[in-house]
Amino acid sequence: MDHTCYNQTGMVKTIELILGLPPMTQLDLSATPMSNCFQEKPDLSPYACRPNRVPLDVMNPPLHKVTGEALKWARKSLQLNFDKGDQADEDTLNRILWHATRGYDTPYPERYAGKGSEDD
Repeated sequence: MDHTCYNQTGMVKTIELILGLPPMTQLDLSATPMSNCFQEKPDLSPYACRPNRVPLDVMNPPLHKVTGEALKWARKSLQLNFDKGDQADEDTLNRILWHATRGYDTPYPERYAGKGSEDD
């Protein structure tokens, strides 16, 4: 267990150290490397592989096969602009992703994510 506070520049520094690269900026030069996440000797003991429970070759179902809240968010997803980076409405996309991963009965955490214009 490691309780060290790491950030993105620490990840960059760790990658630089692993690859033997010099720091790119003063930020990664002074960053905390993620050394405590590694051990001197690798643990090569076997592990039990858990089979995938979600088919990787199945695409999103057509709208006529979707119902309820899933249909509501599928329709909102079709309205988002994914043609260029950062054009999709962030609040709507976050809600779509939340419900797709947490389920449609799990309330969106507005307290932490902020209240958007979407009805939820």
